Parts: sequence; structure tokens; C-alpha cells
Amino acid sequence: MVGMMEFTFNGIVRHGFGFYNPNHAAALICAIFPFLWGWKKCAWLGWSLAFILAIPLVMTYSRTGVLVLAFELAMYFILAKSRNWKMLLCIFGGFILVFIVGGIFSRFTLDKAVTNRPEIWLAGLKLYAANPLGTGIGNSGKVVSALLLEDIECRTLISSHLTLLTECGLFVGFLWFGIISYALLSGIRKTRTWCSFAGLCISAGCASIFDWDLLTDFYEHGNLSLLNFILSWTLLLFFLLLIGYLIYGKSRVKTICIALGCSLLCTLMPFLLWNSQTPKVKDGIVYTSRDAPLVLYDEEWTLKTVLPYCRNGYQIPLRPGFLKIDADEIILFGNAAEYTSEFPGKHITYICPPEFFEQQQP
Repeated sequence: MVGMMEFTFNGIVRHGFGFYNPNHAAALICAIFPFLWGWKKCAWLGWSLAFILAIPLVMTYSRTGVLVLAFELAMYFILAKSRNWKMLLCIFGGFILVFIVGGIFSRFTLDKAVTNRPEIWLAGLKLYAANPLGTGIGNSGKVVSALLLEDIECRTLISSHLTLLTECGLFVGFLWFGIISYALLSGIRKTRTWCSFAGLCISAGCASIFDWDLLTDFYEHGNLSLLNFILSWTLLLFFLLLIGYLIYGKSRVKTICIALGCSLLCTLMPFLLWNSQTPKVKDGIVYTSRDAPLVLYDEEWTLKTVLPYCRNGYQIPLRPGFLKIDADEIILFGNAAEYTSEFPGKHITYICPPEFFEQQQP
């Protein structure tokens, strides 16, 4: 496992409770809250446990977590058709008191973590519009960071829904949004489960609580701990379990049609952002055209650092190393100069080749 940085706020460590990212822990905590509300017996115990659970939520210092909890609580009272406004105000007041004491409201400032998100989401939508069949799992953040964003580095698109759509493409995205829409529409009478599921949907829209690259890495677990990997899968399976419970029952054609319509909107609207200049990605290669120069580089280089040298277009593997495709011109960066013999008769340009290689040149 590679050592990773801690999430902090004003010098205070944000707790993840086994998750690497505290926002993922907050999402799971918020998903538990609704099941503590409205017990027919010992209702006071359920609400007491909810206030206790608010303490670890504060310790994550997740702004999204606070907003999701507020949404879940409001929707619970709306769907339960409760008219006990005094009780609602008391409960809201209790949670607010816990949050004030915990100091989480001091995080509600307009910082880069907030302002960067719209830029990342817009870049992700543009990338999807140019690559409707998907860029491949784990590639979206790398591509937008190098080619579509300035001074912003991201591994995912900071949204599980958008990351899945961009990396897996139109058909998987249509299925994903269709199932979610149907679950929200058909299960709205299952109040507590609906609130929990809707909260998770919002969390997944604002953060990568379902990290698809990590979830499919069964060997290295995304270079994070095994516990984080297990908890990440637990969160996803819990999400799928909620879907199963919400959609269980008699199907209605009208509900299915509405869900399909919602899914179509989610998958087709981004095509309004299509631009011919947006990079294309296929088979792990980002390219401007299929007859552009092939660019190979070593571990010392990145997509962003090689791009300034590619003025006549490019075909660049998303990861350093050797790749052979049919191209008339080859650009080799650093130690990739060692691949020269693999391209006989091709026009080769060397960028910063190693000294020993330069000494071998005539």
C-alpha cells in the first residue's frame, strides 16, 4: 500500500472511519440516518441514536454530508406527511447545535474544492459528448486534467454518476440512470428507504463515493488499504440493495416510461456540448486524428508535459510505456528513445533522450 495524504481542515484531521476519503464515510453515515427515524416503538431511542450518529458525521467535516442530511430530514417529514412542525424544528435545531459545537459550519466557505467542481463537471460532459462509447475506466480524470482543465488535477470527475457515464459510455449510463430513476419513482412510498437512497444519489453526484477505478482493482485496491476497498464495496452493495427494495413490487408502464425519459435526458443532453476540438479516446489512446504522430514517453513525463511538443496533432497512450500502432511519424520522449528499433523506416523525433542514447548517434 502506498502512503497517502490525510484530509485535513484548519489542521484538524477529517476522519474517514476506515474510508480513505471522509466524504465517502459521510455518505454512508447519511444513508443510515433515515432508518433511525419514525420508529413505532421507542421513537425517542431512534432519534437519540440519530443525534449520536451526527457526531461522527461532524468528524468527517463533509459539507455535502450536512446538506444531504438536511435534504433527507426535510423529505422524510414531507413524505411521512407529518404536521408536527414543532417536532421538526426541534430536530433540526438539535442537529444544528451538534454541528455548531463540532465546528463543521466553518467549512462552509467558497474554496477551490467548491469552485473547481463545476469546471471539472463541464469538462467531463464535453469529454463524454466527444466519446459517447466511453473513455475506459480510470481514464476520465487523467484526460480532463491534461487536456481540458488548467491548474486542476483530478483522478475522477468528482461525481460517480458523471464518471461512470464518461468512462463506460452511453449504454451503461442509460441503464444506470434508468434504474436510479425507476427506483426513485416507484419506491417513493417506502419513505425511509427512499430518503436513504436519494441521499446516496446526491452524494454520488457531488463526489466519487463509488470509485469505479478502485472498485475494479482487486489486486492493488487503488494503492489504498484493504479496509477502504471493503468499505467501498459495502457502500456500493448497500446502494444496490436499496435499489432492489425500492423497485420490488408491481411494475407500472407509466413509471417505466417516465424513468426511461429521464435516463434519455441524462445521456443525450450532454451532446449539446459536443465540440470537434475535444480530444477523442479509444483503446487507452487519446488522439486528435488517426494519422497524427504517435507519441511515446517514459515515467518522467506526463500527458500534460508532452503536449506542448505535439503541434501537429498526436496519438498518445494514457500511460507511459511502449505501444506500436501504424503511424508515419513517431515522437519519443526521454527513455522511450529505446523503442527506436521498433519503428524502422519511420520519421522519428527525439525529445530529451538519455545521454547514452545521444552518444550512440552518428
